[in-house]
Amino acid sequence: MTIEQSTHTCPISVQHSQYQKQAEDVLQLILKPNTSSPAIVHIGDPERTRAKLEAIIAQGASAFEVVSDFDFTISKFRHDGIRNPSSHGIFEKDPELTDDARNQLRALANKYFAIEFDPFMPVEEKIPHLLTWGSLTQNIMIQCQLHRSALAKTVRECSLVLRDEVKAFTDLLHERHIPLLIFSAGLGDVIRLLLQRFCMDTENVRVVSNFMRFNEEGVLVGFEEPAIHTFNKTAASITSLANGDGKSSMKRPCVLLLGDSTGDVHMADGATVDDPEGVRGTVLRIGFLNDLIDTQLEKYKLLYDIVLTHDDTFRIPLTVIRTLFQCWETPVQNGLSE
Repeated sequence: MTIEQSTHTCPISVQHSQYQKQAEDVLQLILKPNTSSPAIVHIGDPERTRAKLEAIIAQGASAFEVVSDFDFTISKFRHDGIRNPSSHGIFEKDPELTDDARNQLRALANKYFAIEFDPFMPVEEKIPHLLTWGSLTQNIMIQCQLHRSALAKTVRECSLVLRDEVKAFTDLLHERHIPLLIFSAGLGDVIRLLLQRFCMDTENVRVVSNFMRFNEEGVLVGFEEPAIHTFNKTAASITSLANGDGKSSMKRPCVLLLGDSTGDVHMADGATVDDPEGVRGTVLRIGFLNDLIDTQLEKYKLLYDIVLTHDDTFRIPLTVIRTLFQCWETPVQNGLSE
């Protein structure tokens, strides 16, 4: 872009103009049609999204991190028309889990899913039910005396498929030393084993989820606290994150958030610098709307800056970070640098 300025133009104004142009370029790349894919990109408020991109570009790579859900965000929702298993679903394939235990777990899921997604029940009323669900589920698992080695074998052999291009996305984050926080109400042990299986368990990645405790014989004896569920899945609610504990939990002012549920939009609350409520930090939210598109799209467009439908790839998140890095590496006009 050529900027014609008088000799009295303030350099800061030129720099700001450059960030605006770069943000607009990123937005246009996101919206560029891909004729080889059925995926559709929805942006409810383009100006809000452009402003967030501009703020992220202006602060640079050292101010940037990624917070992502795992089930049906990093992993596909469907593959070849078949529903992809969740981390809990993979666990239920463990051969040491008895048929009776498996039936009990499914009965609990049927009961409490209806509560979790009840549109008329307030969140504060749902939370005790979810805690009860988690406690009952964990007790059933513990009673089966499952072995760590059997779980590892189950994960190695499971049918879970990641979204296309997700490995390129995580590889680029690792290469550029960008923290990736994976936040999940699923099973942390299963997720970590999957990351190892797909060569994504790098030093910039941290998983916050429900982790098991095994004894010296490798038998499941309990679960770590606190229990992570849909409605406490925020950086502000986890003490270790609030205290900056962990290899990739440093607070940065700019966050790319990736999720697939309405609750996932709050994952970065408290993840930004000096911002317990997640209000002042710049959080660019990308949401995968995997199902019920006709009834949920407008709601998702209010909650997420970018909504992806009919998309089983990570093309858009990868495009975003690639172009951000290009912006950060491009000197601004008149010799200014970021």
